[in-house]
Amino acid sequence: MKEYIPKKINYRKERNLSPEFFIGKLYWLGKALIYILILLITKPSRKSILLAQLILQVTPQYTMLSFSRLANLYNLVIQANKLGIEGDIIECGVWNGGSAAVMGCANNSVKNTVSEKREIWLFDSFAGLPKPSEHDDLIEKEKFAGLFKGSVENVKRIFKTLNLSLDNAHIVEGWFGETLRAASIKNIALLHIDADLYDSVKACLDNLYDKISSGGFLVCDDYVWAGSRQAINDFIKERKIKNVKLTIIDGSVYFQKR
Repeated sequence: MKEYIPKKINYRKERNLSPEFFIGKLYWLGKALIYILILLITKPSRKSILLAQLILQVTPQYTMLSFSRLANLYNLVIQANKLGIEGDIIECGVWNGGSAAVMGCANNSVKNTVSEKREIWLFDSFAGLPKPSEHDDLIEKEKFAGLFKGSVENVKRIFKTLNLSLDNAHIVEGWFGETLRAASIKNIALLHIDADLYDSVKACLDNLYDKISSGGFLVCDDYVWAGSRQAINDFIKERKIKNVKLTIIDGSVYFQKR
């Protein structure tokens, strides 16, 4: 596995440019509009228009993911449906539900027996980030605790806005170390981890990786962050997982389980 060397991160800037702040809202909306313009110019199609409309509905109030990361999640769910990969869609780190809603819409876009059986599991503390550990290379470790606090109400609101049923969705509130073990998940078609920190990402991998179906996808949104990256690399080494081909999308990574 080729070593990934990220650019140096200004964590204070990253925090201030989050949608929790007015400048951050403008920043993420502007960034989404630029990506959408590029998409419509380079790949003009009905699918591109529908995807652009969807992402504009969730950015930036309901998600902090970039256009390219959201588009990747959307396409991976469609791919899982077309391949007939059994299992549920799991998201660890939900915030306000935008990326989960995008995956839900993708699942509904390809109708077959596999997609109709899928359930969506949404895990989040809804209390913001926990305290970072010594594995996390953050400048202001103490000040990051509690940041990026989403809400169950916002998750339900964006699902309703996009006409997504909550009947097959499970919103699980609490810390990953406590909630993941108790969840009655059998198989996973796509696991999306947006947990930022080493301990959180590692807990997701330790509890859920074995449930990913053969051919299913593991997506980690925060590979650009030192703690998250180390958690994935440590897990791959500990489990002696071979022939892992990590695909990098705008600082996030994914691979298909074989």
